[in-house]
Amino acid sequence: MVYNLATSMNNNDLNHIFRAYDIRGIFGEEITPQNFFRIGLAYGTFLQLEKGLQDNFVFISFDIRQTSSLLAQAFAAGVMATGINIEFSGEPLQFGACMFSAWKDKAFATAFITASHLPPEWNGVKFYYGSGVGFSEEDNMRIRDIFIEGQFLTPGWDKVGQMTISNRKEKYEDFLSSKFPLKRKLKVVIDCGNGASCLSAPAILRGMGLDVIPLFCNVDPTFPNRSSEPNEKSLKFLAGKVISEKADFGVGFDGDGDRAVIVDNNGRVLLADTTGLILAKFMMEEFPDLNRVIANVECSLALEKALSPPAIVDRIKVGHTFLTADAQKKTDTLIGIESSGHMVFPTVYLFDDAMIIPLKLAEILSQQNQLLSEIVDELPRLNKRRVAVACPDKVKFQVISELLNNLRSEYDDINPIDGIGIPIGKESWVLIRASNTGPKIRITVEAETETRAAELLSKFQNKLEAKIKDFADQ
Repeated sequence: MVYNLATSMNNNDLNHIFRAYDIRGIFGEEITPQNFFRIGLAYGTFLQLEKGLQDNFVFISFDIRQTSSLLAQAFAAGVMATGINIEFSGEPLQFGACMFSAWKDKAFATAFITASHLPPEWNGVKFYYGSGVGFSEEDNMRIRDIFIEGQFLTPGWDKVGQMTISNRKEKYEDFLSSKFPLKRKLKVVIDCGNGASCLSAPAILRGMGLDVIPLFCNVDPTFPNRSSEPNEKSLKFLAGKVISEKADFGVGFDGDGDRAVIVDNNGRVLLADTTGLILAKFMMEEFPDLNRVIANVECSLALEKALSPPAIVDRIKVGHTFLTADAQKKTDTLIGIESSGHMVFPTVYLFDDAMIIPLKLAEILSQQNQLLSEIVDELPRLNKRRVAVACPDKVKFQVISELLNNLRSEYDDINPIDGIGIPIGKESWVLIRASNTGPKIRITVEAETETRAAELLSKFQNKLEAKIKDFADQ
């Protein structure tokens, strides 16, 4: 039986919460329990009618945000109302523990209620298939269409789905703790930012044999100590702690624990592509038959300079969904690197679990006589800058479109596949693209010198801010 669940609200006003990789918005505005029940109905209908889910189940979990448990249960009710059985974690999990549980139990698909690195009033949901590959933009937009149209699959009382409480958190921790052996003892400072990584990350690092110094490792959904976005500014306490404790390195996680940022022993916050380059360099010796390094277009040209040949640096669009999908298709993949901090290690599994980053780094450092800072200093030096400019969700893609048209008169060689990509000279480039996770547009530049990088960033930031102001004045 299919029927129309009509509501008095205008569901077209919620178009913008359905993004390329997930669903996100502010609780009490776009995100409500009622909307999440409806999203669950749309998700379940999509899986049954368009993906052929029959006897299998969906795994559902949530992070530590104040509203996540509530929204997870509303969403789960919607999914079960379409006739789908679910496994429900019953407790908040770090992202990797959610994906590991679904992977081990062979779930058809996974839903994780989270807003990742966004402020505490935000929430949302990410969708994945059982293999660990995220739903495509087309999949998410089809769920949006079903949500708006209200044509939901709803069987009778005797065919609704059932819930089983289950998760493999402890097995996840044991699996990773034993996966990466240490040759010598190391000291690491871990900054969980009061987020979901508090739930498993310290235990995993200790289980590996590391001397762990915790920082902000108690769960607090208000994120009182730093932003849930790990970057050079928010990780300044971590950097100071690494220096004062004379630690080998530090690691800071984002809100749901699917991204990790490394701080070297001198307190320098490393860019994700720098960390990825270090890991790839040493992993090439460990896995000589795997020579493909997948990297998005925002990653540094230092990858090509340091790794190829013999490695093949395979450039793809920004987005962890593309990262995991490509790694699954291309069986010679050694590592996948996202400039935002997502990484995929196919030799472990195909979802982008940030826990592997500090574990693999610790294993590598324990085998070396060098400090992490010394390894960093040996890498090719290019100067990279990145800034996020605030822009309302409803106009950010229009801003990119109009700015692209304006810049075509100045630059002949523009790549419009993933935002606005402009090569400038031999080793300089600019990328301007709308964020798929928040109300902002990011500008990334790389150049031969710090001065040139600063000039490019200032120039294109001014152009972007002027275009955003044009829309604000309309």
